Amino acid sequence: MEQQELIEKIKKLPPERVAEVEDFVDSLALRQANLKGTNLHQALTDYATQYAGTTADLDPDFEAAANDHLLQQN
Repeated sequence: MEQQELIEKIKKLPPERVAEVEDFVDSLALRQANLKGTNLHQALTDYATQYAGTTADLDPDFEAAANDHLLQQN
């Protein structure tokens, strides 16, 4: 179905049904956003698990900056 066909169908609905369609679309968008977040979280977890303690995990400049920050906090 083309988007325009869907829009035309929605236009024929009474206002309370349009509100239901809007709620449904919002829930789909939220679910998609959550799925993207979950996929990103899983990818980061997989990377951390695979490369923990290796040179890919350690960035000397980042580690030095983190240490400097911690020393300044004390």
